[in-house]
Amino acid sequence: MAGVVSSLRNSRVAAARKLQRTRVRRQTGRTTIEGPFLLEEATRSGCVVQEVFCLADDRATLELCTAHGIDVIVVEANVINGLADTIQPRGPVAVIGIPEAGSIQRVDSIVLWGVGDPGNAGTIIRTAAAFGFQVLATVDCVDLWAPKVIRSGVGAHFRAVPIEGVPPDPELLISSGLRLVVTAADGEAPLGEAVVGDDAVALIVGNEAQGVPVAVRQHPAVATAAIPMPGGTESLNAAVTAGIAMYERMRASAR
Repeated sequence: MAGVVSSLRNSRVAAARKLQRTRVRRQTGRTTIEGPFLLEEATRSGCVVQEVFCLADDRATLELCTAHGIDVIVVEANVINGLADTIQPRGPVAVIGIPEAGSIQRVDSIVLWGVGDPGNAGTIIRTAAAFGFQVLATVDCVDLWAPKVIRSGVGAHFRAVPIEGVPPDPELLISSGLRLVVTAADGEAPLGEAVVGDDAVALIVGNEAQGVPVAVRQHPAVATAAIPMPGGTESLNAAVTAGIAMYERMRASAR
């Protein structure tokens, strides 16, 4: 088929492949998404889809791109394999502009404090979108617009655009009108009690290995809260912890 790109050295393919690097994503303000669902979510949200790479027989993607005026490049399967970061990619792969996040608002928030696992980060964003929470991430957190994180978020990035690069300083969040609650196994109060109140709460979830830094936990304006675990488990996965914390806060706000 004439016009079908088969080389990974094609200039547009090569440029898109470079977006697999965090540094390039941050320099260019672009990233890639994979699969028909994420492409539909991106277009529905008004996200800027700059170009789409798809197979010649992917009629649904070709029609979607035509309907939205999106530049489409028809490629061979080896190109899709080179652009995607999954083992058996479906395609299409799209290059999007990373949406503008805006500033920190005085609303219930989930704070990813040094969270390093892409799956955890994406799942937390997905849960935050479901519960209507603002998503904040410190500078040492995993890149929230990495393809693996976006895939784990299942489209939630376009509904709850995360605010990245937040300095790891509790005072910044406090000055934004947020009451800080850290989830910890040795928390001073049960989670259900700690999240009660009319003021906006920022629930802080720490790095999978180190947790939330001691200096943050010991800050005089920071409360620590524990999730009751009668089964005796020492700790929970970061994404599970975040989901429980957001749910408890949502329940408390509805009372």
